Amino acid sequence: MQGQLSRSRTPERKAELEAELALPPFPEALRYLWTAFRRIRSRNGGNGYGPTPISWADLDAFDRLSGLRLLPWEIEIIEVLDDAYFAARHNQEDDPQ
Repeated sequence: MQGQLSRSRTPERKAELEAELALPPFPEALRYLWTAFRRIRSRNGGNGYGPTPISWADLDAFDRLSGLRLLPWEIEIIEVLDDAYFAARHNQEDDPQ
């Protein structure tokens, strides 16, 4: 999307793309969960055909080794983030712009 923004030829199209990229501020109270998700996701090696979902073993290892004791609702949020990651990858593969 950033590449499209730099290549947009008209101010109207540029404004349209900037509006798509605009995001609300990140909730600071949840930053630790985003950081945990990124740490777990970046260490998940995949299976040779691409990334694999975060497993219970990944979550357990993170919990034990990081010292951050995730509660069930926090694990659920990490699972939702992982599902969103795979949905975005799937959409990107279907529509490479």
